[in-house]
Amino acid sequence: MTTPLDAHTDAGSLRLMTWNIWCGGREVDDAGRKQIEVLDGQASDVLFLQEAWQHSAAPLAAELRMAVAQQGFDNAVLSPHAIRLIPTDTDPYATAAIIRTPIGDVLAWSVHLSPWDYGPYRHGASAGERNAVFAAERDIPGEQEREQQIGAVLSSTDRILSEVGDMPVIIAGDFNVPSTLDWDGRIRPSTDWPATRALLEAGYTDAFRAVHPDPAAAPGLTWAQIHTLEDEPRDRIDFISVRGLTVVAADHYGSAIDPDQGAGFTEHGGRNDYIPSHAGNSFPSDHLAVRAVVTH
Repeated sequence: MTTPLDAHTDAGSLRLMTWNIWCGGREVDDAGRKQIEVLDGQASDVLFLQEAWQHSAAPLAAELRMAVAQQGFDNAVLSPHAIRLIPTDTDPYATAAIIRTPIGDVLAWSVHLSPWDYGPYRHGASAGERNAVFAAERDIPGEQEREQQIGAVLSSTDRILSEVGDMPVIIAGDFNVPSTLDWDGRIRPSTDWPATRALLEAGYTDAFRAVHPDPAAAPGLTWAQIHTLEDEPRDRIDFISVRGLTVVAADHYGSAIDPDQGAGFTEHGGRNDYIPSHAGNSFPSDHLAVRAVVTH
């Protein structure tokens, strides 16, 4: 059983968690059991999954006594509360659902934006490096596609709320892009990452940064902890963003081989080896999970 997020578990709060489960679990031995070990005991009111391939969300939902909403092969929203899939034209990169939670209805999106042309690859931006200033990211094709995708999520949100009435919104998942809040000119150069900036401009709160505002003290490197820095740069690309809700706690949960992850990280424990020796890892993903507690 995992370590619960230690804050505000009363009836007036919601517990949220988003997690990329890595190719439906096929990359790690006995992944289904290990996924349940991660998720059981979290008491999540809303669970957002990405890479829920090969119908992997449904058996997890059954084990966790949750219902599942999934549009397409990738993204899923799970909840122990009444949940309704909202069809949109955002497949395969986003799934929307309305959930009747104890604090009222919420619109919940699980998103997995396009992975191609990953920004940090262009700049060698590993943890702690300082890079020269470079051109605006909005001129790069991969960033343009991710900006269009999150724009479609935001416009669909407006449409849905115009039809069903106003309610809080949660947009969570693997964005495959860093945050403007992290690339702020200190550890990393000041950079306009259009997809994450679009959420901030639309009035959404980045849950992790609301609780841990300093990226130097809490870098929050959600990917790729089981790659060496020689293989992959690390960055914070998994997010929970909320509008109409107040964030009271947030952290990242998983396994990291490097011992000093800074504030806002909770270790899962157990075996943890770098790729390609990862099949026996206890934490069955190459992404950390993001957790948050929110109130209305």
